[in-house]
Amino acid sequence: MLGVSGEIDKLGDKLQDLKNFLTDVDRRNITDETVQVWVGQLKRAMYEAADILDLCQLKAMERGSSSTDAGCCNPLLFCMRNPFHAREIGTRIKALNQRLDSIKERSAAFNFINLRSYEDCHSSNVHISPHGNPSQETVGDSDRSAIVGYKIEEDTRALVAQIMQRGKDDNNGIKVVAIVGVGGIGKTTLAQKVFNDEAIHGEFSKKIWLSVNQNFSDVDLLRRAIIEAGGDAQPPESAKTSLHETLKNTLIDHKTFLVMDDVWNHRAWDDVLKIPLVNAAAPGSRVLVTTRDEGVARGVKAILPCHHVDILAPEDAWSLLKKQICSSEIDEDHTNTLKDIG
Repeated sequence: MLGVSGEIDKLGDKLQDLKNFLTDVDRRNITDETVQVWVGQLKRAMYEAADILDLCQLKAMERGSSSTDAGCCNPLLFCMRNPFHAREIGTRIKALNQRLDSIKERSAAFNFINLRSYEDCHSSNVHISPHGNPSQETVGDSDRSAIVGYKIEEDTRALVAQIMQRGKDDNNGIKVVAIVGVGGIGKTTLAQKVFNDEAIHGEFSKKIWLSVNQNFSDVDLLRRAIIEAGGDAQPPESAKTSLHETLKNTLIDHKTFLVMDDVWNHRAWDDVLKIPLVNAAAPGSRVLVTTRDEGVARGVKAILPCHHVDILAPEDAWSLLKKQICSSEIDEDHTNTLKDIG
């Protein structure tokens, strides 16, 4: 009768709307003082909502022995059944809703991004693997801020030397080298370092970077390979056989270096890319595969032993963490006081 139920629904909706901006708020709260003031107002409103629930809990406990209300185990519902309490609680909820309206209006000035909605939408369009992260396309260019320590330089030199080594190749003249390691360990970063190495750049006339991922499409993989190799873009409805022919014509007599990043199934090589490369690319062409599964490396007949990526040394791990958060030497001095925690 007092309309309190509707006010409770409004309160829930408003809190949910504000919650959707919290990811962006957290991101900007660190440096923007006006955002900090707004966050303080929102927090006080949240505390008020918690106080209302606590008050209902106390009222229910005071009347806990009453036979009339013994069947009601929800404190808020108990307060709504009691006209006196309903009026008191309802008045506070209405006042809180008005505060939240004001807070929400002020939020418009900050142009907060609804990151939660973006993440929900994005996650519905990618396949989430029970074994790791959603499929994510990578590129051949490397992020220098993600590269630390001398070990990656050693690994890069060793892999480049292995790739450049002449001799009898497997796969009918194409040597396959594999980098193996768990998700997130740095396989892609290492492959990017090799891909961009000056010696590699000078040795191969065609360089192709393909992010394969778990649910690759044969046609899409071939279309991307053609574009990466400098060929003309092909329509999505192209047949696999015609794409094979186009890729062969693009690679013919070219010494080619192909990187297949994040391979989950050896058929991405055996059934899709192997035939055009073997039949067209010049002798001495090479393939570098990154994978989490050594069985995939064996499936593509990579040279054994495979290159395994090890975890970072503690000092390198700390250096990487600092690189992500320090923008100046002053920041670094402050951050170094947190080294034990980091």
